[in-house]
Amino acid sequence: MSYYEASSLNHAISSSSSSNSIQQHSSSSSSNIIPQSALSKSNIIQQRSSASNSNLIQSYSTSTIENLLKQKDNPKQFLIIKNDQKNVSSLAWATFGFPAKRLEADCYQRIVGFASCFEYKDTYIYQSGESGSTKHLVRHVCSKRSSSLENNEEGPIDKFMKLKKLPPLKLNSKDRTIIQDEFTKWICSSIRPFNLISDLGLKATEKYQGSINTDDILVTPTTISNNVKKLAEYYRFLLRPILIEQDKSGALAVCPDL
Repeated sequence: MSYYEASSLNHAISSSSSSNSIQQHSSSSSSNIIPQSALSKSNIIQQRSSASNSNLIQSYSTSTIENLLKQKDNPKQFLIIKNDQKNVSSLAWATFGFPAKRLEADCYQRIVGFASCFEYKDTYIYQSGESGSTKHLVRHVCSKRSSSLENNEEGPIDKFMKLKKLPPLKLNSKDRTIIQDEFTKWICSSIRPFNLISDLGLKATEKYQGSINTDDILVTPTTISNNVKKLAEYYRFLLRPILIEQDKSGALAVCPDL
């Protein structure tokens, strides 16, 4: 075999092997590519959320999301979207949805790992998928209130006409939180000691108002102390955008001696 014949043969063999490798690479690559027509809008958002929101679960907490959903200066920045999954059987999703952050005008991105109440914005940790349980969502006061209203058909006159002794009034978690916040504001604004909440005279006054379990209304001094930090953080969150806006407009005055 001459030199030219050998070089031509080697060139043909190398061309054949390279074309086979290109075909194998293209076939393996095409098997991992999903056509755009096969992707629904929800899948695109879900994949984008799982890729970009891996840090959001760490940077958000339930209390932070509640504050963001309750803000009044920009209420459309964070809202609650419905669970539009097809296989939704739990009754909790009539009351709960997913918190989401606005990306564009009418485009919102779900904050993965949480579920929020439409009415009160109460937020709980929730993991989607087969491991996600809605038992703690069903036990929420809104779910209990809606189910009790459906099963209770007696009017207000019937309640007053009952002669049997009623048990002490039990407050739900939402009312307990409101009363706890009001006691905290009262003690802080009047500069009272935290132990005032456990004073016997205050409990006796509460009992005089009716058949109420005072331990269900009055919290401990430790709870008041911890709640001061929580409310302070919440009011700083509300005050921050107001101060920033006044500072930009040159209308901010600070009195450090207060």
